[in-house]
Amino acid sequence: MSSDTNHRESIRIAHLTMLQSVILRMGSNSFALKALSATFGSAAVAIMASSDKPSPYYAFAATVPILIFWLMDAQYLRYERAYRRLYEHVRKGEEIDDYSLEAKPFMADTAPVLKLAISWSVSWFYSAIIISLGIVAALIFKGN
Repeated sequence: MSSDTNHRESIRIAHLTMLQSVILRMGSNSFALKALSATFGSAAVAIMASSDKPSPYYAFAATVPILIFWLMDAQYLRYERAYRRLYEHVRKGEEIDDYSLEAKPFMADTAPVLKLAISWSVSWFYSAIIISLGIVAALIFKGN
C-alpha cells in the first residue's frame, strides 16, 4: 500500500470513529429522555397517590413535558438515522468531505419527526406512560 492510501484509510477510520460517537450520543440522549419521561409519570402517580386531595390535573401537568420529550426523542431518532446514512457513505468510501459531520443532506431521506413519533420504537413507550396517567386521573376524577 502506498503512503497516500494508508493516509486516506486512516482519515476514513477516524471519520467513522467520530460518526460512531455522534450516533452513540444520539442513542444516549434518547435513553435519557425516556428515563425523564418515566420519572415524570411515576412522580405524578406518586403525588396523586400520596395526596390527601388528589387532583387529576397532576396527570395533565406531567403529560405536557412527556409529550415534549416524546417529540424530542423522535427528533433524536431522526438525526441518528441521518448520521447512520452518512456513516454508510463514509464506510463505503463514497465522496464525503474528510471529517464532515454534516448530516443535513441525509435528512431528506429520513422520515419526518411526527411520523417517527408514531413509529413502534417510540410510540409504545410514551403512549404507555400517558395512558397510565390517564387511567390514574380517571380513577381520581371518578372518586371525587
